[in-house]
Amino acid sequence: MNPADFGQLYSTYKSRYIVVALGYVRDRAVAEDIVNDSFLAFWENRHRIPDGSNIPGYIMTTLKNKCLNWLKQQKVHAEIDQKIHSIQQRVMQANIRSLELCNPTHVFENEVEAIVNKELETMPESTRRIFIANRYHDKSYKEIALEYNITPRRVDHELQKALRILRKALRDYLPPPPGYSSHY
Repeated sequence: MNPADFGQLYSTYKSRYIVVALGYVRDRAVAEDIVNDSFLAFWENRHRIPDGSNIPGYIMTTLKNKCLNWLKQQKVHAEIDQKIHSIQQRVMQANIRSLELCNPTHVFENEVEAIVNKELETMPESTRRIFIANRYHDKSYKEIALEYNITPRRVDHELQKALRILRKALRDYLPPPPGYSSHY
């Protein structure tokens, strides 16, 4: 077959083949690509095709096989997409369950407790005793002042000092202060 005959064959059958392919693949651009690939496959193999063969039938068979391969490939892609969606759904459901069961007040409890204990050990003796009496034994400023023979104002001063030390040590675990704005 010479190029002129091929051009005539292409002009005659291209639009018909596109309609056939479009009926299966439901995408005009894909249908046109498959038709063009089918004609190209014929042209590349034209020397192997016996004389007198039904060339439009040969191209149609190629077209059918290419449509079939494309549909099988789409099916595989759809199955993969479905599996990915299913996995994403399971992960999302697990995350929802995890968050529902999570008690944020206990997430860093052990770490915070260890930091507080470490900081208490490094505080001056009077600051530590006053903090423990107030926070762990629920004693009032007045009770602590009487017990240690100091003024309530001194109790307040020592507690403020202890809280500054602990705030600094726990800054990564505390919410930002009111009015704080982070600029990332």
